[in-house]
Amino acid sequence: MESGKRSTFGEAGIILEAVRFATSADVGSLHQLVARETDVLQLELVLRILLTYLPESTETHKYIDLLQQLATGQLHQPAQPSSPFVQRSHNISDQDAQHQVRQLHLLPLAEEQDRHAGCTDPISLFLIHRARKIDLETGSVPEVQQLLEPFLDRDPYLRTWMISNILPLRRLDYDYYPHIDDAYTLEAFEKLEGRPAIESLLSRSARAGNDETNHSVRDLRGVVGPWAYGEKARKRRKTHHDRRRSSLATPRTTERSAKSEKESDRSTWSDVNEWIVDLALRDFAAAADIVERWDGPNDVDYDGFSDDEELDHDIHGVLVQSYAQAGLATIHVSSGTSASTFERAFGVLKRVARLLRLKEPPDSEKPKRSNTSNLSKDYLDKLSEIHLLHNALLRPDNPLTFPENPSLGFATLVLRSCSLLQKLGHPKAYRATVKLAAFGRREEHLEELHKTLQKVPVRTRDNGSWAEVREQILWLRDWRYENSKPDVSGEEPLLGVFCRVPRVDVEVEVLKALLRASLLALVLSGCVLGYTVAVHVYCTQDQRPISEDMVEKTVINVVMSFYDGASNGNRTRGGIRKASE
Repeated sequence: MESGKRSTFGEAGIILEAVRFATSADVGSLHQLVARETDVLQLELVLRILLTYLPESTETHKYIDLLQQLATGQLHQPAQPSSPFVQRSHNISDQDAQHQVRQLHLLPLAEEQDRHAGCTDPISLFLIHRARKIDLETGSVPEVQQLLEPFLDRDPYLRTWMISNILPLRRLDYDYYPHIDDAYTLEAFEKLEGRPAIESLLSRSARAGNDETNHSVRDLRGVVGPWAYGEKARKRRKTHHDRRRSSLATPRTTERSAKSEKESDRSTWSDVNEWIVDLALRDFAAAADIVERWDGPNDVDYDGFSDDEELDHDIHGVLVQSYAQAGLATIHVSSGTSASTFERAFGVLKRVARLLRLKEPPDSEKPKRSNTSNLSKDYLDKLSEIHLLHNALLRPDNPLTFPENPSLGFATLVLRSCSLLQKLGHPKAYRATVKLAAFGRREEHLEELHKTLQKVPVRTRDNGSWAEVREQILWLRDWRYENSKPDVSGEEPLLGVFCRVPRVDVEVEVLKALLRASLLALVLSGCVLGYTVAVHVYCTQDQRPISEDMVEKTVINVVMSFYDGASNGNRTRGGIRKASE
């Protein structure tokens, strides 16, 4: 029909006819009527009729053409009407028709949250409102996505809403976890915010079986990433809208708005960083896997719906730096003392270095490349036990975890110490090693030295091993010992697992351990282990680490300790035998 041929009944009757077609899902007849009565059935009215009366179960493909024509403003009759166009409202008087129209109570296009966000496009408002109604009545997120996709280029707000809500919701309930019963509703999903949102979005990965880390990486990239991007973009759009509406905008208010915008970017990803660190408390391997395999805030899968907007360069740098700091923090909260734990920690260190293009730490098996020469006194003076507190690990002023060359160098030394202590039979967790090396008292260092040396005989099998053990103990003392020569500098080391114990005292304790191990081996197997090393290092080499008098005194003390500990006076048994030998 041509739009110039008007019906014989009034405007109210036309509206009622449109409502009748919408209620019965007779989209073909409605399309004809809308194309014919353009003066009465204008854009917003038609959208509100569809929103209020078109059943949510109506398949999208049946009315998508009508919506696209309404969006372009170029209405024409459908090529193949679904049913003959029949007018019935002419049997109602104009007065009755007007009364019925007043009772329609058409829904508004904009809901409160969309008005607050500054969206004004009627098509976008209709699509978002319609999507919520479809989800409420049918729960069909794929149907919602099919409805939105043709219009994503129309309005940035609609695209943002699609990316941050429908895309992650579809992935969670349909693509990633279709067999989990507690599906989200769109209404509940839109209310997610802050740290609880991160916990909720990633909670399913913890219930997905043995492959948790793979699911976590995938969910960070495919669920949390789009959601976080949407949060950021909505806040940015709202800030821009408020500035544009304000007639009192000044350069200072604009600067404050831009600063607030950047803070919102950081706060969303800060929640993710905290989640990763908390995960490391429970499962360091899982957290390490995330850091090693996920590139952080810019590593997001938008499924082709992104407008390719890149993060602001400055913001991106801060976000990646914060993510890298979370990586270092995971090492601090790890409680494991196994070799595999420390190897994973070295992997995290290397990953952090690559993320920020810093100097990569040396391999864990090369202690001579790890020393304190790259740690300035200014850096060491900044260290405090406060920085070990859990709530301080992600602070940007924390010198232990803020990712830069000194903190990576320090972490490398600590991890190397952890590895050596583990091999020597006295394992310690990373945080405990940091606390001991940087803040421990002399008594604590001496106690730990004794405990370490007590474990050595159990693990030592030959003289070569004892020579290596001595070098390892001396390196652990000050993190800068690189050969077997005595220390003639006289300087007290600033850091080290045994750094509060003077070098001479460390050598004495090593000699005692060598003598005890030699005597024990002689009694048990008839061979002397460690004795050759003791003679060479402390008696025959040119530069001896301790004086001859001190060597003699140490030997006498060890012999007397066996004598004092004897329970039997027989010279051929127990401690008396050891002392005699």
